[in-house]
Amino acid sequence: MRKSFVTALLGSVAFFGSVPAVAQEAESSSDTIGLTDIVVTAQRREEALQNVPVAVTAIGSETLDQLRVVNIKNLAGIAPNLQINVQGLQSNPTIILRGIASGVSNNAVDPKIGIYLDGVYIGRTVGSIFDLADIERVEVLRGPQGTLFGRNATSGAISLVTATPSGEWGMKATASYGNYDAWRGKVTLDLPALGPLSIKLAYLHDEIGGDADNLIGGRTIDLSQRDANFGTLRFANKLGGRNIDGGQIAARLDASDNLKIDYRFDYTDSRTVGRAVQSFGVLPDASGQLLGPIIAFQGPVPLGPGFTYPGTGGITNISNKRLGAVANGTSLEHVVTQGHSLTIGWDVTDALTVKSITAYRKFRQDPNIYDLGASGGLRFTQAQLFGLLTGHVGAVFDPANQPGPDDRFYSLLTSRETSQKQFTQEVQFQYTQDAWELTAGVFYFHEKSPATDILGIFQPVTNGVVIPSPDIVLPGGIVIPGLDSTFGSGVTRTTAINDSMAMYGQATWHITDQFDLTGGLRYTIDDRETKIFSISGGQGGQLGPGDYKAHFNKLNFTAIATYRPSDDITTYAKISSGYVAGGILSGIPYDPESLIAYELGLKSQFWDNRVRANFAAFYSDYKDLQTQNFIDGVQFFDNAGKASIKGFEAEIDVIPVRGLTLSGNLGYADFNYKEFILNGVDVADIARTTYASKWTGRLSGQYDAPEFSGGGNLFGRVEGRYKSKAPLVSTPIVDLTGAISPLEDNAFTKAYWLVDGRLGVANLPIGGVEASISVYGQNLFDVDYNPFGAPVLQLVTTYERGRTYGIELGMKF
Repeated sequence: MRKSFVTALLGSVAFFGSVPAVAQEAESSSDTIGLTDIVVTAQRREEALQNVPVAVTAIGSETLDQLRVVNIKNLAGIAPNLQINVQGLQSNPTIILRGIASGVSNNAVDPKIGIYLDGVYIGRTVGSIFDLADIERVEVLRGPQGTLFGRNATSGAISLVTATPSGEWGMKATASYGNYDAWRGKVTLDLPALGPLSIKLAYLHDEIGGDADNLIGGRTIDLSQRDANFGTLRFANKLGGRNIDGGQIAARLDASDNLKIDYRFDYTDSRTVGRAVQSFGVLPDASGQLLGPIIAFQGPVPLGPGFTYPGTGGITNISNKRLGAVANGTSLEHVVTQGHSLTIGWDVTDALTVKSITAYRKFRQDPNIYDLGASGGLRFTQAQLFGLLTGHVGAVFDPANQPGPDDRFYSLLTSRETSQKQFTQEVQFQYTQDAWELTAGVFYFHEKSPATDILGIFQPVTNGVVIPSPDIVLPGGIVIPGLDSTFGSGVTRTTAINDSMAMYGQATWHITDQFDLTGGLRYTIDDRETKIFSISGGQGGQLGPGDYKAHFNKLNFTAIATYRPSDDITTYAKISSGYVAGGILSGIPYDPESLIAYELGLKSQFWDNRVRANFAAFYSDYKDLQTQNFIDGVQFFDNAGKASIKGFEAEIDVIPVRGLTLSGNLGYADFNYKEFILNGVDVADIARTTYASKWTGRLSGQYDAPEFSGGGNLFGRVEGRYKSKAPLVSTPIVDLTGAISPLEDNAFTKAYWLVDGRLGVANLPIGGVEASISVYGQNLFDVDYNPFGAPVLQLVTTYERGRTYGIELGMKF
């Protein structure tokens, strides 16, 4: 059913291709060349990008199509100092903005970077990686968002704006096919207005096959003895694939000249398989002293002259180079995301506008397993493990204890099920006079999010079944510890119930035609409740089962001085603060974090609007930062200490000659810890921010050739994005004596460029429609890069997909 839609769509739009982005736009005279003016809502009102005293990048729908941006993951690099990686599971992103990472998947921790859809805050990052067929604009706001936007955030916000119905008949359809059996098609349909009502519909299908073979694909694991709801999960045959359907409805009711009502609905059904996980080797810590021998026993082990133990026959997934096939205990991940929003805009007077945004969203992540520890191919029985633990090594070689066909061993087994429902209500007031602009409002957020996590550390699997190993109590009260308590395995069941309320206001005083002063305040109250029904020891929690509540409040501020010496230049100085609430993560209490940022900015346009050059420099004072780490297989989550971040950003667009647009950005963010308490020790001198590159950059060029005599034109685009090296672990890897481990050579991703391209014919009139055809390629030089890794008993990593290419067809009328 999924592929049949795309096949039919391809047939209906044969010989047509997607319409390219046009970064330059002629004015009334055909001899005039100039960059398109961009309107943003970075300050919750429509303003020209170049006039807004905020570091913001805006990308329109045509450029998004050109770049093949199909979801939030693809936005990496479009703005300076913006990095987006996937933590193995495709639904779990690590978003890094100005050096601050937001990637904890647990529902008890708020993201550091706010994500918004049509002004609605998306509470959980797991539910934010949805595909949308009809995005009009994406705005990336850099710096703390502590005044105007929904929830507080310490590093920035990503705002997605969908298209408003036009009230006129129109249709646009694209379809593409590429390697890895990739099919993608989308249709947007604008319907004629029915009186005051306009409706727009959109549908998207996107699928691509996996790029790595799973050597244990098709096998199963039975988790029902841990939790009956998980049942038996099947391991995927291919790793890294996706199959997604998404739909949108947009409706606008022009109730009167001064009253407009907008309804939005989006629905995404996502079936993905996590990236292939492999290992660089066993960590040389205390846990590694046990795991190392288990891995050694997988292959032949010489025991003396004339005798070699053949090994258990397991697959270690260990390599310093990318593996094309691995043995991963990873299943399909099914996530369903949907949301409704109702926005009412009322122009009370020429000066006063009142807006109400009411929204309800939810997502569901079905039970799934992901082999984060890269150990699904190991074979070792419970009897062999007991022998190793008790010093009876002979039990390892005993023929009676050897693993059967479905006996496996996980150094780390992680399986999860979660969901979330959220309700938000915002009422906003905008008042405008000649000398004053005021935006004020109230905001309310409520969410409820249950989650079940199954954790297995040094977990034997007998005949495909995970069997709990509780403590044994003998007569007289003597306790023989079972494997669960020894290693911290078990089930964690929690429900997070969070409420946030805020009042905010921001006013701008136009002192002169050239000089503005802006000030804003926001007072936030966060009430958080965590219900812990059961908890496994490996979660690192200090709290046991119970109902825990916490209360936080914070006053944040923004102050901006803006000077415009001419219509083409905007300069500003800004100080702002942001905050993220505290809470309880799997039994670990933690406090809020806060940040104060200082920023200088310059925005300019010149050469008859053929050059746009924007710059920003910033310094951030970061306190009580919330960090997640793993030591000896146990999770640590705490307010690590203090840090400072300094950096700069540059964005430049140039039209040197008619038809040619050159664009680029450059970002630098230097993150320095002043204090980093890890397991009771201050490691600020050696700590590093995982996954964050100091340097990011982007270069692109697009040429649109003159129009053919019969209509249509050739176009070509080349896009390159750069990331400097980034650490995969937060501290250097050392052995038990404190010496640097050889694994430290693999503790960083290498610097890399990713180059994409597109070539085709656009705007070709055929039978009353505009059609086009293009070929595209992404990661054209087939670069191997591994932006994610984790020190989970082994140093594991995931590599991203290599070169992809295909043909895209489309039409619009």
